[in-house]
Amino acid sequence: MTGNFQFYADLTEWTPWDEAAVLKMESEQRAELAKAISCEGLLIDLSMDQHANVRKGVAANPNTPLMTLKRLAEEDLCSSVSDIAHTTLLSLRG
Repeated sequence: MTGNFQFYADLTEWTPWDEAAVLKMESEQRAELAKAISCEGLLIDLSMDQHANVRKGVAANPNTPLMTLKRLAEEDLCSSVSDIAHTTLLSLRG
């Protein structure tokens, strides 16, 4: 995964094939990428992942769109995801 992780973590222009490849990864790999990527569309997709660890990665990522962070903070059923999203929102507000 190290090579793929670095490739996707550094990617600035995403294709539908790149997004599909990430969505097919194991949840642990998606969770690590969710913390590091900047692709807003993919972060939105990953914010709805069935695995809380993936949503936690999205919630911790400052590149996650504000509306997505607010949704995670207010509506996610996992309290740790909600808490992380709240913390990220506070850090972005300064």
